[in-house]
Amino acid sequence: MSTSIYSIAIEPTAGIARHYFISSDGTFKNSIGWGPQGIEYRGKGAELTVEQEQRACEYLHKFGKYNIHTNNCEMFAWYIITGRRYSGQTQEKIHTAIGAKMVSLIQPVLTPGEIVNYQYEQAIVCKFNEDLEKAKLARLKSEQTMRDDFWKKRDAKVNEI
Repeated sequence: MSTSIYSIAIEPTAGIARHYFISSDGTFKNSIGWGPQGIEYRGKGAELTVEQEQRACEYLHKFGKYNIHTNNCEMFAWYIITGRRYSGQTQEKIHTAIGAKMVSLIQPVLTPGEIVNYQYEQAIVCKFNEDLEKAKLARLKSEQTMRDDFWKKRDAKVNEI
């Protein structure tokens, strides 16, 4: 499956509004998206070309913070994939455009500086989790080695008798 734009219904809107994301396997669990906290990486993310990666890196500084009406997830996904910002939800559908405008007035979002700090925090948490998994795996291997050694010694004693 190739990297493309996908969407899922946003449940609190009864499916009227959709969340757009980029994925290589078509799943939300392995995706890249855009939201109030900046770029959202889930799971393995998505396989992007060098040009698409460059667009993702420049997006925050080029277009500023998230806004459900003027800088939303659909615009992000289209820009990363095609180089052109587009949102059918706010540019073509009047009911979702009005709803997005209303929500944008009260929705809390992070500033670009806060987004960078948030991304650093997420990277640190991710690294800690990776290190924790490695430590757990090393401990399990060590415990398994101890069990294997125990049974080898026990079997050696039984065979001597």
